[in-house]
Amino acid sequence: MWNYNLILPECVIIGTFLIFYFTQPRLPIKINRAFIYIIVIDLLTLFVDVVSSYCLEHFNYLDPCILRLQNIVFFILFLQRTFCFLMFTTIIVKKDMRTSKKEILIFLIPTLAAHIFVLLNFFFETIFRISESGKYSQGPLYCLIYVCAYYYVILSIIYVIRYRKNISTGEFIFCLGYNLVLLTGYTLRIVYPRYLIMNFFTLVSIIVIYLAFENPALFIEEKSGAFNRKALMHLFMEMKAGKYPLILGFTIHNYGELRDIYSNNQTDKGLSLIGSFLKQTFPKLMIFYLRDGRFVLVGKDYSQAEEIKNKIRNRFDSAWNTGEDIDLFLEISFAQLNPETISCDRDLLFTTMLTSLTDIQSKNQAELNVTIEQVEQIEQNKHTKRAVELAIEHNSIELYLQPVVDARSQKLTGAEALARIRDSNGEIIPPSQFIPIAEKNGRINILGKQMFEKTCQFLHDNDIEAMGLSWINVNLSPIQFLRRDLCDNFTAILKKYDIPAEKIHLEITEESMIDYELLKKQMEAMKAAGFCFALDDYGRGYSNIARMKKCPFINVKLDMEFVWDYFKEKDKILPTLVQTIKQMGFTVTAEGIESLELADTMRDIGCDYLQGFVFSQPIPANEFAGKYGKN
Repeated sequence: MWNYNLILPECVIIGTFLIFYFTQPRLPIKINRAFIYIIVIDLLTLFVDVVSSYCLEHFNYLDPCILRLQNIVFFILFLQRTFCFLMFTTIIVKKDMRTSKKEILIFLIPTLAAHIFVLLNFFFETIFRISESGKYSQGPLYCLIYVCAYYYVILSIIYVIRYRKNISTGEFIFCLGYNLVLLTGYTLRIVYPRYLIMNFFTLVSIIVIYLAFENPALFIEEKSGAFNRKALMHLFMEMKAGKYPLILGFTIHNYGELRDIYSNNQTDKGLSLIGSFLKQTFPKLMIFYLRDGRFVLVGKDYSQAEEIKNKIRNRFDSAWNTGEDIDLFLEISFAQLNPETISCDRDLLFTTMLTSLTDIQSKNQAELNVTIEQVEQIEQNKHTKRAVELAIEHNSIELYLQPVVDARSQKLTGAEALARIRDSNGEIIPPSQFIPIAEKNGRINILGKQMFEKTCQFLHDNDIEAMGLSWINVNLSPIQFLRRDLCDNFTAILKKYDIPAEKIHLEITEESMIDYELLKKQMEAMKAAGFCFALDDYGRGYSNIARMKKCPFINVKLDMEFVWDYFKEKDKILPTLVQTIKQMGFTVTAEGIESLELADTMRDIGCDYLQGFVFSQPIPANEFAGKYGKN
């Protein structure tokens, strides 16, 4: 006789799971399909287990062939249940078994062999025996069922441990946990064969899986009621090219300011209204909310994009009433992925969507169609960001120097220090590409400090007087200039290499002059420590001569575009400006000198120093020392 005490509670709990699960929104992704498969297989196994056990207890009323068939079905389902838990694990740890023929064989051969021996029980007593009297007993190969079960559970545990870097610590613990529960269940089933106990441990495993991986709250954004960022990432990672060609996002303008204006409570109510509108108006689309006022809609019909955008625009033309006579007036912008971008790397595609929504929000751009070229640019930025991190981590930023010559004698007088980093292939990444990224992620401070130290080391290690080198210009980012410890850090480096402060001229751009009071305070503190300043790229920005006069500059560098425009079409503006700057007590450097004729022109209008390719491109510091140390 079998003990059925645990069966009814198990059925009730699994039934409750099914009802609740199917009434909640869910994504068409592997992990959800695998979970449904586990529940269905478990219910079938539980049902067949009870039916076959009951029939064996009442064998007098049934044909032996029916008893044999019922038990064969049970063992097939038992094997399937074990196998589907392993498949769920591979999905969690992001291991696609189809990429390796060897692993496919490791997966399939044991279960195929076990299925064959179970089916052979139609003709031979391989797994179990049923006597003419209806007595049930184990067959000579019964142990294969447990061997197969243990094999897949242990294999599942191995994959969890092996690929733990692909999952979070919490996911690792829960994934390991439900596999250990299954292992315990199989062991107790061997010890207590008359108790239908394995179903209980399977149920516990399902509960662990549900709480850790399938709880709808994990994929739903609370404020809007839409799917969240994690859900969109899951969908993107599994999305097949062409299946969901419609990927349309929109973002609310000035979202952070709106929360301050309307209060967090009212803004959250507005998000709930927007989420409800989108779900009711577009029931065939999957709606996602990525926080910070960013929504994404995913669907199968790309041709509906314009119609969808028009409906959303029309709704946003009206206010969102959150009650208490409060209306939210919101403006939005759209970003849409072109269908051909779906073939790109999914992780990159997800990043592109987020970046595009952020960009149109900051620029208040009405609409953006994201092309493959833009995806590739974001990918390049990703690699550049990694290159910056590695260069800073290993202090491998390279110091390049470009000479600055006296305008009349054209002899070396100074140099500009320029940073260079390399990608994974050893190719130089242009500063115009990595500097903005370093500024955006805050790494420019460390990068700038390392460049300053390398410049000091160069001055310490070389006979600069023999070169005719009086000073080196070092660029300062506006972000660096915000640091209050900038003067202390740079002064400490000067002392380390015993370099006089006047040997280094700090270049700042016109952009740094936006916050004039902070700029002036920082410059005065550093001037007291002996530092000198040059204003870089003059003519590109919006600084004025009155402000420039109040700052302790010793040199003004004319932007190359400014210089080239004058060379193409002569006028009185640049010569007058040069003379005005010189009368203020500053020297003038002309950048972008690419011909001797241009050099002569800049000399004639009064420039003191010249810098450009006609004299030399930026070259590595050791090459610079070798070249000018001999002259």
